[in-house]
Amino acid sequence: MDTFPSATGPHGPRIRLNDGTERAWEGFGTGPYVHQGGLADYSARLLGLTPQQAEQEAARRLLPYRATPQDREPSLFLHGATPANRHFEGDVADLAEGRPPYDCATYLEARAAFLARPGDLLVGRTRPWREAAEVFGVDAVDLQDLKHYYLCQALLATAVRHTESHPESHHDKDASPLGRVIAWLCARPHAVVRPYALDGETQIFLLWLLRRTGLERLHTDANSPRVATAWNSKNHIHPYIRDAEELPTHKGMPPDRLLAAEQRLSLAHRRLGLVMPVLPGYTVRRHPDEPDRFADDTGRAADLLRRRYGLRRAFFKPCEAGSGARIVGPVDLHDAARLRDAATEAHQHGDDYLLEAAVDYLTYDDGGGSRCPVAPSGHIRDGRVAPGLTLQILNGYAWEGNVFTDRAGWQRCGLPPALYDTMARAMEALHTAFLSQASVTDGSHGGLVTGGVDFAVGRIGGVFGDEVLAAAIDFNLSSHGAEYLRTFQDKSGARYAATRLFRPSATATLTAGRAAVPDADLIACVPDRWGMVAATGLDVLDAAEETRRRIDVLASAGLVHRARQR
Repeated sequence: MDTFPSATGPHGPRIRLNDGTERAWEGFGTGPYVHQGGLADYSARLLGLTPQQAEQEAARRLLPYRATPQDREPSLFLHGATPANRHFEGDVADLAEGRPPYDCATYLEARAAFLARPGDLLVGRTRPWREAAEVFGVDAVDLQDLKHYYLCQALLATAVRHTESHPESHHDKDASPLGRVIAWLCARPHAVVRPYALDGETQIFLLWLLRRTGLERLHTDANSPRVATAWNSKNHIHPYIRDAEELPTHKGMPPDRLLAAEQRLSLAHRRLGLVMPVLPGYTVRRHPDEPDRFADDTGRAADLLRRRYGLRRAFFKPCEAGSGARIVGPVDLHDAARLRDAATEAHQHGDDYLLEAAVDYLTYDDGGGSRCPVAPSGHIRDGRVAPGLTLQILNGYAWEGNVFTDRAGWQRCGLPPALYDTMARAMEALHTAFLSQASVTDGSHGGLVTGGVDFAVGRIGGVFGDEVLAAAIDFNLSSHGAEYLRTFQDKSGARYAATRLFRPSATATLTAGRAAVPDADLIACVPDRWGMVAATGLDVLDAAEETRRRIDVLASAGLVHRARQR
């Protein structure tokens, strides 16, 4: 059931890249095995349903949970990488390019322990995950499956084995990994399941859990299945290029009017009536086995950005990837050859792409005197709009942390308050859209519980001249990295706080880091791959600077890799 083009050599597994070359799968906490055969087999064996029937049952029995962080039920954490975000492909792409991979599967499991509280239950399998559970004092169930890259697929494979060895559900509550999970859930029928994403694999596993426990329904802090599968992408931000080409326009049409008319052609507006501030851009639909058509459509999107908006540069962005993965650009819109090469390469990855105006960002001091692009995020948390915004800390296009800001902090950073207000209104509009009558028709009503919207603040030139825009550029309607900042604020009681990533040394561990620097507020540490610290501050800039200081102290203890994270 588990397949990926690979081989097992004398030194462990190897993976085969798209160009036919092989690379050793080294330095990862899990194996490279990925189930690529669809979900029909698992759905039939575990549920006796087709995937479509499973999705319909999940919509009825897996219900979104809303509560304040201070008032919540015990939680079952199932955080791990998800095929929906193509985490495996991202790690493989890093290997192919000779970059140190993030090892998404391992760090996503390990950092979840920070979110848990006494009385919760963590499920995972990697060494850093086990260490984090011990450090934070959280009960944990080791799935004992390091073969699979994705935790959700390891859960399904383990469920198959459990079903075969426990044909009757009343024999479930034993010391086996899933026997412990079933017993815990039976003793806490009102518990909340907290997956990283409610992808198809996780839906099938949770429906299986319902059958084995005899419970009628489960509440999750994830978005509804409809939101998780249909809306956690970027393809609804901009119109598809072929729709945009058919829009009647006239010479002298004000650019803001034209942009608004184009946005009304987007999936977000058509399905939910959602109006958000956006940049000029178009979605390029990927048709399987038609790379030339994909490249042609990309060229037409570039032509439209030039003609309608007078733009010179754009980013080519995947619709189903996160953390800045696979972004190409900025690309000169007059460079047809480079655009075609980028599209041909992108077509191999399997998702739609956006061609979106490039932004010359405003900047702020992210601590230590470095200038960072103003790339804020707003969040939905526990089914409500979370207070304030977070400023992303970026390394190139890759996310490396967050700093909380309210309107007063934004102004103290020298940033225009009107733009803060624009983004705050946009978050309210997003929240309202998923409670609208249109969302009932769409099947997503009330289904938005968690997620974030990334914004860009800066200039794009062309017909907009020197105007500074604040525009939504990414919808992350699933669990996200800023939740660690907001959880740290809950625990510390601080108004201004920040998180920042670092690349640990090969010998660094969570235990060693917290022992060497007791006040470092170390959230997670995966040796040689991924670490996160948190800090409070008197204001936005002080909090950001304090995270840098703490990483410097860790570095002085030999716990930080000399090279930057990316």
